[in-house]
Order: sequence, then C-alpha cells, then structure tokens
Amino acid sequence: MFEQGDGTKLNDEVVAKIAAKFGIEMPAAAAATGGLKSFISARAAHTAFCPNPHCPTNRRYDVDGAAFVKPDRVAADPSGGRFCAMCGEVLETACPSCGAPVNEGAVCTFCGSAYVSLRQASAGAAK
Repeated sequence: MFEQGDGTKLNDEVVAKIAAKFGIEMPAAAAATGGLKSFISARAAHTAFCPNPHCPTNRRYDVDGAAFVKPDRVAADPSGGRFCAMCGEVLETACPSCGAPVNEGAVCTFCGSAYVSLRQASAGAAK
C-alpha cells in the first residue's frame, strides 16, 4: 500500500520497522505531533509537479552539457491544490510517460523519463 502512495493504513510500529530497515532516522518532532505516519504524510504531501518547463517552480540544471529540469513540488503545490501556484498549469501527480507515482527527483524511477521535458519547450517555441 505504501508503494502505491497510500500510507494511511500503516501503523506507527510498521513505519518504525521500515524506517529502521532503511536507516532512516525519524525526528523527535514526528512522534510529538502525531507519530511516524504524520511524518510520512508530510513528506508525501507535495506529490504534484508543474509540467510547464518555463514555470519558475521548475529548476533547470546541467549535467555534462545536457539540460534537465527538476520540479520544485513545494513551490508548485504548497497547499495540495490542483493548479500550479506560480503559473496556473494543471499539476501532474504521475509520470507522464508510464503513469507511475512521482518521486522526489526529476526522473521517474520506473521508466527513466524526465517529468518535465525541455524537448516539449523547444518544440513549442519552434511552432
């Protein structure tokens, strides 16, 4: 259930075992404010990203001369809305190529596709 993005059915004991298994240190504040599930929910709260490559929430970076875009999910979706807080674009919650749930990176861990493509921006500018 957790891998599918539904962490609501996990209890604190199971979450603690998972965290220990992967060497994740849980902050003391998590226990004081509703347990480990609230900590995980807070980390998973910003799962949407803006697909607009020109949006200020998407940060461009270069690796060996190739340009990539890393979505800033907190800036795009600070309150769990449906539209980007900066440009108004409809937010994406899954990989546009394979439909897998998004992760914290810039690339889907299932299919390897970039969440935000600069090729789309170049093609749109050429039209």
